Formats: sequence, C-alpha cells, structure tokens
Amino acid sequence: MTRRLVSTTAVAAAILLEAAASSADPTTTDCISANEAVIKLRSEHKLRAERSQLLVCAAPSCPEDVRKECFSREDEVNAQIPTVVFTAKDASGADLTAVKVSMDGEVLAERLEGIALTVDPGEHAFTFEVAGQPPLTKKLLIVQGEKDRREAIALGAAPGPTPGDAPPPAPDPGGGLGTQKVLALVAGGLGVVGVGVGAAFGLIAMSQKNDAASVCPTQCASQDGVNKWSTAGSSARIADIGFIVGGVGLVGGAVLWFTAPSASPSTPQVGLAPGSLQVKGTW
Repeated sequence: MTRRLVSTTAVAAAILLEAAASSADPTTTDCISANEAVIKLRSEHKLRAERSQLLVCAAPSCPEDVRKECFSREDEVNAQIPTVVFTAKDASGADLTAVKVSMDGEVLAERLEGIALTVDPGEHAFTFEVAGQPPLTKKLLIVQGEKDRREAIALGAAPGPTPGDAPPPAPDPGGGLGTQKVLALVAGGLGVVGVGVGAAFGLIAMSQKNDAASVCPTQCASQDGVNKWSTAGSSARIADIGFIVGGVGLVGGAVLWFTAPSASPSTPQVGLAPGSLQVKGTW
C-alpha cells in the first residue's frame, strides 16, 4: 500500500514539473532560436509559423533588443496573414456546418462556424470532408494580406429526377431557319442579282441598238456601224443570261423555302404564268 502511494505521488509530481516547465518563460536560448527561426520562416512565406515564433521571442523574459525586434515584426505579420471564410451548402442549397477543412493535409477546422481561418499565402489544396460524402478538394491561390475572403463550397451531387417528374420540354423545332431555308435565301439572293443584271444590260442593249440603228438602219457600209450592232448584241445576250439565272434562282429559292420542314408544315404550290411566278403557301 505504501509503495503504491509513493508511486502515485511520484507520477503526479512528474506531471506537475512538466506542466511548470512548459508554462515557464522562454530562456535566452529559446529567444535567440525563435528569432533565427523567424528569418527562415519569413523567406518561406510561412506566416502563421513565423507569428508563433514571434510570440516566443517577444516574451518579457527575452533580451531587450531581441524582444523589441520581434514585437515590431509581430504587428506586420498579423497584417500580412490572409484569412478565408468558408461556407458550404449541400445539393439542395442548405447550409452545412459539420465540414472538416484541411489545407495541404493540415486540419484547419473540424467544423465550419462562419469565422475566418488564418492561412498562409500561396497556392494551396483545400479539402472539405462531410460524413457520407466523398471529400472535395479545391485549389485556391491565396493572396498575402487578403482578409476575410469568401469561398462558397458545394458538396454532394445534384439530386436526380424523381418518379413522376415531367420530362424536360423538347426543343422548339421551329427555332432557327435551318439549312434548307438558308440555302433558299442564298438562291433567292442570286436570283435577285441575276434579274438586276439582266435589267441593267437590257437597258444598255436597247440604248446601244438605237445608236447602231441611227448609223446603219438596214445594212452597214462602215466598220463603226458593224461594231455598234455587235456591241448591242453582246449586251442583249448578257441581259438574257442575267434574266435566265435570276429566274432560276428565284424559282429555286422559293421551292427550297416552302419545302423546308417547319413546325406547321404546309404544301407549297408553285405555278408559272406568262411574265410572272405564282407561289402559294403558309409561312
């Protein structure tokens, strides 16, 4: 019984001594080591670890010159450390709080509480874990000095259609002109151009014919008259070709347009009459 009491007392004393040692003020050696670590951590942009070391070397037990240097640097580091506020929602849009957040494998928070988390600047892989869901990893570039950055995280797959849901509406078959109607417009445009060319050269041919007739009413005795009649004939042939191409283009365009599939199909009727083209249909 006495041995057990002594053993218990010894264990309790050891625990008390360890606690006292851990809560003791840092020694001069601790202060110098922390100050040296600050320089290395600063170059590696590990601002959170640097702040922890600054708290050591700024303690009242440290040498005055070391303490002053660390104390002045502490405010600067606090201003440079970025903070991020994470929010999470499930597939239905409801807020999630039971989310474990890790940065590059280091746990930052066991759950989300709407508070800002201190992080180091640079690119980091943030992992979000929820019970019953596969973890989600998202890479973010954290900017030094950025405070209270908001990041919304969506967790869980979107819910699928439930039985009885109406199927999505089919696309409107009447939307857009369609390839055939586009070709109809092209053909019609060529037809209009052809008719315009035919009309223009027809007028030119008539004018040239009048000039030629004034020089050679019946038979031409001069080369100039022969040339004028030849030029008038060439213009007339170009006019004929223009009218033919124009007529074919207009008829072809009309046929393509009115035979194209539409939401309200109708049977086009195309007819030819002397000097006119008659087209009947619904569009």
